[in-house]
Amino acid sequence: MSSVSPYESERGATSRQSVDSADLQTQFRPAVRCAGFWTAVLLPFVLVTLLASGAIVEWPFVAGGLLAVNLAGLVIGREYKR
Repeated sequence: MSSVSPYESERGATSRQSVDSADLQTQFRPAVRCAGFWTAVLLPFVLVTLLASGAIVEWPFVAGGLLAVNLAGLVIGREYKR
């Protein structure tokens, strides 16, 4: 018979879970920065096209949403490949 308490095994599982989440953060951080960087690079072309075609007047909320996504991409992707 084992003398290990079930509470000790729960503590071990909790510490393994925190290590796994930290590992996931370090694993996905470059991919998220890459996506943010390329979003910030490419979305201005879409916005200029919408402006040139006059679609911004028809769909101002879409243009505002794209602008907000562009700004978020600038913030998220600012340290990509440094």
